Amino acid sequence: MYRSYFLILLLVASLEGIAAEHAIPAGQQITSEIQTGFNQRYKDYFGVNSQALLPFPKLEVQEWKKVIASRLLKIVYTEPDKYYNNKVYSFTLYQAADDGSYYLDAKGGFWGMDELVYGPLTEKELK
Repeated sequence: MYRSYFLILLLVASLEGIAAEHAIPAGQQITSEIQTGFNQRYKDYFGVNSQALLPFPKLEVQEWKKVIASRLLKIVYTEPDKYYNNKVYSFTLYQAADDGSYYLDAKGGFWGMDELVYGPLTEKELK
């Protein structure tokens, strides 16, 4: 049983390493206009009682892995400890270098095992 948990944790760590490899770090992350607009526009989704999912196209984890492997992504912002869908998530917004589309990766829940990925998104949808 512990061996299964160890393998799962190892897989999650590997996937995070792959994502970090193919992303351009944001450096000093400052609250951006996009982050402020996003948090204001979708504030009802982040309340304690909200169980609604964001109204964005959802990507399956396998598709997200393909995006990470094939495209150069820049981190726009990261926001940890965000209450969403009855759990605590860490939100990371990425922007593709080639066409400017955005991808929102939400990791959280029990031991960070839940992952919801949305995209491709436009700036207009975020603000």
